[in-house]
Amino acid sequence: MQIQRQSLVQHQRLTLSPRLVQSIKLMSLPFADLREQILEEVDQNPALEVVSDPFTTAEWQFPDSGVRQSTSSGGDDESDEHRDFIEGVLHRDCTLQEYLLEQLSEMTLPPDLVTLASLIIQNLGPEGFHQSPPTELPGAENPEMLDRAIQIVRELEPRGCACSGFQESLVVQARLLRTPSRTSPSLFIEDPLLEATIEILEHHFDALEKGRPDALIKALKKKGVTYPRLDEDEAAGVFEIIRSLDPFPGRQFSHEGGSYVVPDVIVKKTEDDYSIVINEEEIPVVGLSPFFLDVEKEKTEDSEARNFVRESVREARWFLDSLNRRNMTILKLCRAIVVFQRDFFMYGPSRLAPLRMKDVASEIGMHEATVSRAANGKYLQCEWGIFELRHFFSNSVGSVKSASSSTRGSAPAHAAGRYSKEGVKEMVRTIIEESGDNLSDQKISDILSSRGIKLARRTVAKYRSELTIKSSFER
Repeated sequence: MQIQRQSLVQHQRLTLSPRLVQSIKLMSLPFADLREQILEEVDQNPALEVVSDPFTTAEWQFPDSGVRQSTSSGGDDESDEHRDFIEGVLHRDCTLQEYLLEQLSEMTLPPDLVTLASLIIQNLGPEGFHQSPPTELPGAENPEMLDRAIQIVRELEPRGCACSGFQESLVVQARLLRTPSRTSPSLFIEDPLLEATIEILEHHFDALEKGRPDALIKALKKKGVTYPRLDEDEAAGVFEIIRSLDPFPGRQFSHEGGSYVVPDVIVKKTEDDYSIVINEEEIPVVGLSPFFLDVEKEKTEDSEARNFVRESVREARWFLDSLNRRNMTILKLCRAIVVFQRDFFMYGPSRLAPLRMKDVASEIGMHEATVSRAANGKYLQCEWGIFELRHFFSNSVGSVKSASSSTRGSAPAHAAGRYSKEGVKEMVRTIIEESGDNLSDQKISDILSSRGIKLARRTVAKYRSELTIKSSFER
């Protein structure tokens, strides 16, 4: 017989107040969404008013009646056209991160696993691949949990995100063909052919370079590969399977061709150093309503009205403080980036040094998760172009310590002889663009080696493909 007993169990639970949630949300918002959020807050809180807005000629004010009014020097047609233009400029379609997070929210998972999977999603670049090594993310100390979180994200649509590059993504997508898709019917293909495709993608990727069945068979035979044994029809089937995959799954959510990217921060070189300023030219300036401040000071017997005014002013002050904290955090982050990546700002993208979020977080005295949130979706403009803040965080690649620094044409050495992945990719781009010949990947590898950077031919081919540069044969 079971006996029911009452027991008292103590749990620790973190409850986020609405104000803290708002502060975190503001920190994460990209430039275009920030404007929308500010105007939405002004509509909801009468104690806030727009002092000035660069996108409208209207002057907002609170007359004695307490009714918000606006005046415009242009006619209605002109105002409508201007509003339509602005709304079109700032319109953002669903991003890759938003689409993945929406799917993640529909799954029943432990909270710590959801948190880690969310950080992995926020760490994805435009092509759907990791920007910073996932092992550096907060909460990634447990390898088993990290692998599980990565696998969860990879199985979301579009499949194959959360990989190190397009080759790994193709392997992951090919393996996932064994299981039904979340949004599409499963693809039924012959198992031996699928296994052969996975084997080739994973271990003999260079054999696919020429894109022809006969060339694939020849390349496999030259490598001494006896399995899988393919005739031309089967080899053609391998290419058919590969063509059904997407080497850059995140690109379908990229709207760079018609998007209007506005930098959050502008970095300019001065005579002595660099100036770093928050771009506030296209963000409305908001402040406390003088009318509400006067009412707050007045003594009234209407307690309900008095409480409403006080609460509105209190919420408005909190919102303004949150905006200020957001700007200060981004400013501190960018100052640290300029210090750590000084060679980049002085000499260009090829001099991007390896940098971890953990190092920047330690330098500016903030939690790593705050740095990650502040960097996500924010852009910096400098003389070399506009870059997402996450671009400045890059893992290191191998270097030849014994390489002579006096070698003619060699790149200046970075601290501790390390080079970042993104920096080396820019070097590969420069080498190809400046060369009059169609250099092979091995030749590019040799040139990099002479500059103190040890990079395998296969890695060069991978970087070249990520730069969307064709092979020497196709060039």
